Amino acid sequence: MAGDVSLDPVTFEVLKNSFITSVDQMAEQILRTCYSFVIYNRDFSSALHDAAGECAAQGNQDIAVHVGTLHFTCKEVMRHFDGDMHEGDVFAINDPYAGGTHFSDVRLVRPIFADGKIIAYSQSNGHWSDVGGSVPGSFDVAAREMFREGLRITPVRLFSKGRFCKDVAHLIASNTRDPASIIGDIQAQAQATQVCEREILRLVGKYGRATVETGLAAVQDYVERSARLRIAALPDGEWETVDYIDRDPAGGEGMIPIRIKMTIRGDKVIYDFTGSHPTIGSIYNSAFGATFSAVAAGMKTFFPDLPLNSGFYRCFEIVAPQGSIVDAKWPVAVTGFLMPFEKIMNAIYEMWSKLMPERALACAFNLEYLLTGGRDARSPDKPIFMFYDWLPGGWGGRNGKDGSNVTTACFGTGLMSQPVEGQERANPILTTECEILTDSAGPGRWRGGAGVLKTSRVLEAENTVISYICDRERAVVWGSKAACPRCRMVSPCGAPGRSATSGSARSSPMYRSV
Repeated sequence: MAGDVSLDPVTFEVLKNSFITSVDQMAEQILRTCYSFVIYNRDFSSALHDAAGECAAQGNQDIAVHVGTLHFTCKEVMRHFDGDMHEGDVFAINDPYAGGTHFSDVRLVRPIFADGKIIAYSQSNGHWSDVGGSVPGSFDVAAREMFREGLRITPVRLFSKGRFCKDVAHLIASNTRDPASIIGDIQAQAQATQVCEREILRLVGKYGRATVETGLAAVQDYVERSARLRIAALPDGEWETVDYIDRDPAGGEGMIPIRIKMTIRGDKVIYDFTGSHPTIGSIYNSAFGATFSAVAAGMKTFFPDLPLNSGFYRCFEIVAPQGSIVDAKWPVAVTGFLMPFEKIMNAIYEMWSKLMPERALACAFNLEYLLTGGRDARSPDKPIFMFYDWLPGGWGGRNGKDGSNVTTACFGTGLMSQPVEGQERANPILTTECEILTDSAGPGRWRGGAGVLKTSRVLEAENTVISYICDRERAVVWGSKAACPRCRMVSPCGAPGRSATSGSARSSPMYRSV
């Protein structure tokens, strides 16, 4: 803990919840001021960090994919601007090779000063609808290196002592296909970090700087202590599994393995990815930050009542071979990292279901992205449009409950299902069909969740480019059998589209293009 200040239980609880609320307030600010439809549908996250850059609080609805990466990017900003931070500064970063996810996830970081000293950082991460690159939406499925994926933003100052660095912001925005929205999102995210700053300074005014600093450390210690006690109560041992990417388009025939060995020793968990495939010739690679996030999100599913901060991250260690599909290095393409991300999450579900059968969860469906971009011929000036869609699907059956139907993917828990009306207003796209697929879930004592079918028609558009990423045509989803002392439960998988049998699914498209 910081300093010599001790916290009584009531003050600790007030500060713990106030820190989380300050992050939730950032989310409310972004929802009301963002420009991008993608961000409006909750493809964003926020965090409060202590003075060392460690995550002290995340929000109640931050999406899973971001949860374990924000402390990495905060520390990268701190490293670049060590000794050169001032009140009113805001910095930007989107670098996947420095702990981020992919280039579309752009983070703004604000140092929070009290009594002339940095006591915390607030961070806002939003998925920009375009960051340049070779195709609208920045998902070039044929890219093998990052140079076709968009703008890589290493730490850069966007606000200097409260003054907007218009030249830098416009340099970034001008390298995208929607610069006006990018400038708007920069302002929205910057204001969100200021909302958090205002709340932290209010707490400083009420309790004192030393008490708030102690609280930022204490909430992490609390989560670490709680998680370690639960891990220590589990049996020591090793569990192994493997999941697959369907194929390497630049390689030969065969699925691409992601191997994980989980070891519990006392109050610590080790995840070893040794044996996972080297990086492949597509965008389906994950840098270390995204892999770390997948582990954190998957494991956190089995500790739902604990707040999420760096105290939880101290309880596990990751061994990831450099240059593998789970630790891609510059300049390997990584925009489609969500494909290995979901494989890692589901593999962790499988292993932890054996340890905690009362919380057993079968494999969830695989997220699919459809990005359609081009010129919107509905307007005389034919502006660039980007129809950026993700679909919900079925989650795996659970111990005692059926799988969730038509729910956003485990990759993006916290995302909203995009309203069709908003999509049609922003794009020359007409949705002609969007329905739950009857009998699409895997049968079992507790069935998997049902999938969905969506059909869209491109209308008044020119120079249209469609980017579509998906997986699990070959590496199908699976059911689960967990030996629960109270019931011999069987949980089937969740369905991505039409169909699943018990323990596996026949892959079929969720989209029809007309």
